[in-house]
Amino acid sequence: MSVDPSRGGRDSVPAPLRLPAVAAVAVAAVLLVVLALRYAGGTSPRWLDVHADAAAGASLGGQQRLWQVLLELGGPLQIAIVAVALAVLALVLRRRRLALLAIAGPGLTGIATSVLKPLVGRVLRGDLAFPSGQTGGATAFGLVAALLLISVLRVGRTGAALILAAGAALVGGAMAVALVVREWHYPTDTIGGFCTAVVVLLGAALLSDGAARWRVRAGSRPGPAGPP
Repeated sequence: MSVDPSRGGRDSVPAPLRLPAVAAVAVAAVLLVVLALRYAGGTSPRWLDVHADAAAGASLGGQQRLWQVLLELGGPLQIAIVAVALAVLALVLRRRRLALLAIAGPGLTGIATSVLKPLVGRVLRGDLAFPSGQTGGATAFGLVAALLLISVLRVGRTGAALILAAGAALVGGAMAVALVVREWHYPTDTIGGFCTAVVVLLGAALLSDGAARWRVRAGSRPGPAGPP
């Protein structure tokens, strides 16, 4: 029994990209745990934060208005609009799983960062900071957009991996830079948010695809023989 693409059966993560996606989730999970343990309970920047902050300020600090506009675009209403737009586009392209992922993925990422913040307990100006929810949300959108593009272009493993990495890095990275330059987060908070999005969104996509394949296999098995 094959999956009918017109009924939304396409995988969110195409087969050639499945192994790289699993590897990305594993690496991101390990890095997230390491950073969480390293900065748990912190109230000040550490070595990496100081150097990354100085580099960002020196090279990009002159574009304060640009970064402020970008942060404003990351507000709740704007995020909801982008999620709906991506979901509608996915439905038009008959990628129903990606449509669901466009809505659920950033939401689940936001829940994950909200749960992790009090567990880690890192504080910046009285507010819990690690991991960055805005970076996580932006990265999640970048991943969904990249998966949509990959599903249309039908590229090979290398091309798909590059598109996925570029989508996450460009969108999530831009938000991370804005947060650091405007001093809303420590740089390592944004890395934590990025890793959270990779774990949650790609993990959810892989699990959804796996569950769908299992249902197809279960439905294709012959039932028990009837009475003679």
